[in-house]
Amino acid sequence: MKYSIDRSQASMPRAERCILARTVLPFLILFIQTDCVLANCAFTSMTGVSFGIYDVFSALPNNNGVGSITVNCRGGTSSFVMSLSSGLSNSYASRTMMNGANSLNYNLYTNAGRTLVWGDGSGGSVTLSGLGNGKTTLNVFGQIFPGQNAKVGFYTDNIVVTVNF
Repeated sequence: MKYSIDRSQASMPRAERCILARTVLPFLILFIQTDCVLANCAFTSMTGVSFGIYDVFSALPNNNGVGSITVNCRGGTSSFVMSLSSGLSNSYASRTMMNGANSLNYNLYTNAGRTLVWGDGSGGSVTLSGLGNGKTTLNVFGQIFPGQNAKVGFYTDNIVVTVNF
């Protein structure tokens, strides 16, 4: 787990960034619990997104992955915006997990219908925002696309979770 604080956003009063790098696995996306305390907000818990086993013969997507990220803001006036990076693919159209030279396409969404790609607001993606006054839990919905001839193994991607407040 890596995290850093970026204080270069001088134009944003009392705003700071907490960037947490996470590893995405096809059978389990593991968001490790951390306490990254900044001015008024902190990550308080994160639960893994478990996809289960991907069936290469299924015509249906694997929509089994659901996890959550909880942010605790104090003071009642702290709003935040949470974004996710595109990972190895550098595109929000389809994220890519890799196992050596083998790939497996997937995406992360803000809604259970898996229609709103969670990203940074570019490339057709959306961010999530909230007003901090206590704990706010945001769900992460994962989907592995059907029809991929993936070889057996563990596929990984690096996703960065960013909270601006």
